Amino acid sequence: MTGKRWRLTNPRVAWLGGLLAVVLVAWGSVACLNSMLRADGCKTQAVLQLAAAPAISGALAAIASETADPKACYRFEVVSRDSASFADALANPPSTPLPKAWVPESTFWLRRARAKGAFEVADRGTSVATSPVVFAVTEPVALQLGWPEKPVSWSALMSPASTMPVGMPDPATDPVGVSAVIAIRTATASENDPGAANTAALKRISQNTVTRAGELYERLPEAGSGPAVLNAFVSSEQAVLKYNARKQPTHLIAAYPDGQVPTLDFPYVVLPGATDADRAAATQLLNAILAPAGRSALTVNDFRAPDGTFTKNPASPNVAATTGVRTDPIVPVAFPDEDGLVQILTAWTGVQLSARILGVIDVSGSMAERAAGGGETRLAATISAAQQGIGLLRPTTEVGIWLFSTQLDGDRDYRVLAPVRPLSEAKLNLLGALSSVRVKPNGDTGLFDTTLAAYQDARRNWVAGRINVVLIATDGKNDDPQGGISRAQLLTELGKLVDPRRPLPILFIGIGGGVDLSELNDIAKATGGRVYLSKEPSGIKDIFFSALSDLSCQPPACKK
Repeated sequence: MTGKRWRLTNPRVAWLGGLLAVVLVAWGSVACLNSMLRADGCKTQAVLQLAAAPAISGALAAIASETADPKACYRFEVVSRDSASFADALANPPSTPLPKAWVPESTFWLRRARAKGAFEVADRGTSVATSPVVFAVTEPVALQLGWPEKPVSWSALMSPASTMPVGMPDPATDPVGVSAVIAIRTATASENDPGAANTAALKRISQNTVTRAGELYERLPEAGSGPAVLNAFVSSEQAVLKYNARKQPTHLIAAYPDGQVPTLDFPYVVLPGATDADRAAATQLLNAILAPAGRSALTVNDFRAPDGTFTKNPASPNVAATTGVRTDPIVPVAFPDEDGLVQILTAWTGVQLSARILGVIDVSGSMAERAAGGGETRLAATISAAQQGIGLLRPTTEVGIWLFSTQLDGDRDYRVLAPVRPLSEAKLNLLGALSSVRVKPNGDTGLFDTTLAAYQDARRNWVAGRINVVLIATDGKNDDPQGGISRAQLLTELGKLVDPRRPLPILFIGIGGGVDLSELNDIAKATGGRVYLSKEPSGIKDIFFSALSDLSCQPPACKK
């Protein structure tokens, strides 16, 4: 064969050939990836589930619906989840899968989930919207305070001279309440005695502190009955605007704090356990939320932009004039970390005296014994005292009940009768559950294993802004035929768990003459608690109420 021939060893040809090969491979990879991401390349269409706070879930669901691609391998599903219960679920995962992404109202909930034990949850996310914390004031009261000629100030609402009832969500369980505590401290800072003024203001607002923010809206003048009417309470700006949009009989005016307070920042986070494909889908949804169309959907639902910029809702063009809403940017203020939060809520703990009580009741065989001459059993007297004591506690107090003996739940010596919940939500169920408690015939007393498990649970779920306590009623000493931990091991483990910055005492109610006082004292002392003794069932009520009274008197005012 004649003529010039190209050689494969020609450097230029080799380079061009290599480049062509790379392009072809890349094109093939992209085509393959696109095929995999299309429905015709999927056996089934997977679901990326996003848990969202009720306030924002509707807006995010609308955005997800607009973003839906019927040909994609993923579809988006937004579920409305209460942030407190979802944080608990992350710390104590259920058997069913949890959503792979989350948008709570505030970074507060990310840190609360981590504090409960969900350490892999991010402590911050990407804010998709913001809403400042405000006082919602009924229009007649706002007019009395000088509106619209001048804004309504928090100082006027929280002044020591004011006697008007005001309310807020419980700061131990709601970030709006935390912001309120910070704002009240600022509002009373100019008084002659700022400390006394702050305490007085917190005491006044504690009388109308609720577990759920929605309860405050149920106490506006049009409610007509039930708890005391409120004409002013702390809320989010978005909730006030949403309420007014429904054309309710009572019109609300927004009053802004005198200083900077944490903002609801609605952080978007991808949760532990998400696969790479989940993360890719979650990123796609986040981009859609932050895009102009997503921003418009959030504006229609009265949210500010992540940077605090206010955009008028087309449905409410005169919102500033009619509701006192500020239309200037309100730069978001970060939430304090968990240690900072504990310090902020210390003052709150001292004035509102709500508790988080994990009650643990002995149901071993000896609890069926009666006093000389008959009368009710030890267990019946304990249950009766507990039911009466619960009736004395604030609605915001959280109470849960465990029962214990030996092998009460499989190999465990204890069983959860009722998980810890606010009395405002669970009081009737709790009282009913207590009525069903019975002694375990021939059951022994697995005290040490139960005490450690209860303390571990209470430590893991310790809540700032609460008097946290484990209250154990027993008529015996540790007696576990299956073995279990020793007294020395228990004290060692308790020593590891005790944290002076987060007090968690164990209070014992010892019933009858079978208790080992030395044993109980050692355990209680290790946690800063104490022991109460009742020789007969008839004295249990007095002892129980004495223990409860100690909850309302904390050091240094009362020294144990």
